[in-house]
Amino acid sequence: MIKKNIIDYLSKDSKFRSLFKKKIITRFSPEPNGCLHLGHVKSIWVNCSLAKVLNGNCYIRFDDTNPIKENKIYITSVLEDIHWLGFKFKNINYASNYFNKLFEWALLLIKQGKAYIDDLSISEIKQYRGDFKSVGYNSPYRKRNIKDNIFFFKKMYKGFVKEGKKVLRAKIDMNSKNINLRDPIMYRIINVYHYRTGNYWKIYPSYDFTHGQSDMLEGITHSICTLEFETNRYLYQWFLKNIFNDYFKYPKQIEFSRMNISFSLTSKRKIKLLIDKNFIFGWDDPRLSTISGMRRRGYTPTSLKNLCKITGITRSNNNIDIHLQYYAIRSDLENKVIRVMCVINPIKLILTNLIVDYEEIITVKNHPFIEMGARSMYFNREIWIDLKDFNNKQNLFRLSKGKNVRLRHSYIIKCKKIVFLKNEQIKEIQGIVYLNSKHKNIEGKIFKGVIHWVSVKHSVPVLIRLYNSLLHKNIVNNNSLFFTDSIGEPIFSHIKPETRVQFERIGFFCADRYDFNQTNFVFNEIISLKTFI
Repeated sequence: MIKKNIIDYLSKDSKFRSLFKKKIITRFSPEPNGCLHLGHVKSIWVNCSLAKVLNGNCYIRFDDTNPIKENKIYITSVLEDIHWLGFKFKNINYASNYFNKLFEWALLLIKQGKAYIDDLSISEIKQYRGDFKSVGYNSPYRKRNIKDNIFFFKKMYKGFVKEGKKVLRAKIDMNSKNINLRDPIMYRIINVYHYRTGNYWKIYPSYDFTHGQSDMLEGITHSICTLEFETNRYLYQWFLKNIFNDYFKYPKQIEFSRMNISFSLTSKRKIKLLIDKNFIFGWDDPRLSTISGMRRRGYTPTSLKNLCKITGITRSNNNIDIHLQYYAIRSDLENKVIRVMCVINPIKLILTNLIVDYEEIITVKNHPFIEMGARSMYFNREIWIDLKDFNNKQNLFRLSKGKNVRLRHSYIIKCKKIVFLKNEQIKEIQGIVYLNSKHKNIEGKIFKGVIHWVSVKHSVPVLIRLYNSLLHKNIVNNNSLFFTDSIGEPIFSHIKPETRVQFERIGFFCADRYDFNQTNFVFNEIISLKTFI
């Protein structure tokens, strides 16, 4: 049984534990044809946590049965992502390890009259198979005799048959209500270099033919997978039963719903298309829900695991609100990162009642509630403030002509004059500072307006990437990325790549793991303090 809080549930349920007389072994089986995404995090979390709760093991097996789409770089990427997430696997296996054995079993099924060579094209096979409303009908090659089937299969194996001319199909039932049982393809001709086996194989087994037998060879006791594989279960069982006579001794399959997050793109095919069209940077583009993309943006392993716990596990397909994802990262970072000041829309403010070379060092706590140390900020005659913090409407808690506001961690100031350019844009703001107002009010008045600032003299130029959702109403959003030149305080020059910080009053940001260095200070927006879709 699958329950919402499966990990806690299983750890306390003695009846469920008693079902596992032997040591439980689960596995995670990705295809090395792209990078892992958020849905894979859920699968890894379920399989690893289940094995841990029941004192078992979890393996990883790369389903490398299609050399056309697979690449060794994806193997490296998957292993790096898993290591970053903090999961550990007992063994690392490959479906290609079993190619010889799978070939022998395919011959066995042919000799039993349960598999045949079909000359129909792929499009014709789809047409013959029918759909959910109509049954399929037999291929004209279904009655081909066993001797000829063996002969042609060996010719395919030796590379004497061109791609697309023949396939090996299981002989099951073309009238089955389960489309997966309508004579599925077991082997197809692919004369392409394989990153592990080289050019040895000219034919490759299908995922459905490989899956169950691989589990059996590895001693997998439970196949924990998503709901789209529910109907495939009967096909896996058919292969196991006809090869080994009794499939009840082999892996038990349990399905759960996918991790579908609104406004997220997890389709490898669609991601690859966007990469090819140069719409996104690559698999680790921070707008993607790939693990490498979310890592680059600034998400933490803890936040992704917590998201799995928050959303739970059910058998009902649903679309999870992306605000749960935002909640997971905000709650994880809130008390773990320092708070700094960065001015995204800088406008110069000159405090005219200070001498030109005035400078004061202000000690500021890195977090208001948690002991994270302190840093030094420089207060000078010229400072940068955010243009959005200036507004001539007196009813807003912002700086305006003749109005007082407090500079964060510092003094109360008053706007005296606005200097405009010829195009009526603001060139600079002039004001005065009350040096007797540090950490207190003046004239008995309470000033609710507080704005952030950075010293002009000691400022650090920062490039910030701001993000909107990559998808909007299932359409690619052309306005999903913005660049802005901003100004940060001196501590920015000491930050290392992948460091996460909170820009006060703005949001959480992460120093880009690739583009951040001692000459280019590039930050990715993780999440704003307030979210708007």
